[in-house]
Amino acid sequence: MKPYVWSGIDAADAPSRGISPGSEDTYNPSNSTTQVFDIAFLKIDSDKALEVAQKHGGDKITEKSPDTPILYVLDWSRASNELIWHVIYGSSFDQAKLRVAVNASKGDFIRVEK
Repeated sequence: MKPYVWSGIDAADAPSRGISPGSEDTYNPSNSTTQVFDIAFLKIDSDKALEVAQKHGGDKITEKSPDTPILYVLDWSRASNELIWHVIYGSSFDQAKLRVAVNASKGDFIRVEK
């Protein structure tokens, strides 16, 4: 398996702008941090996920602090059997001002995570 990161900003602590391949690694299906999903589940892109997140608190953050970085994490939820966009307002998942989960197949709001 080989992870890829896409970055759209030129910040000092951000990955290089564009698509950057990660290191190749051996796939292990018992590794809970590495979940494979069928790409056909991905029907909603990050721009739609942002629209949904903005309606659930993100607009207040970007209005108050327009320079807040917005990160996106796409992952498979084994528990709910769905692909989820996590729209993260802040410089990291753990130090986010707000995290909003959006269904990546339907574009539906799932929950505010913080």
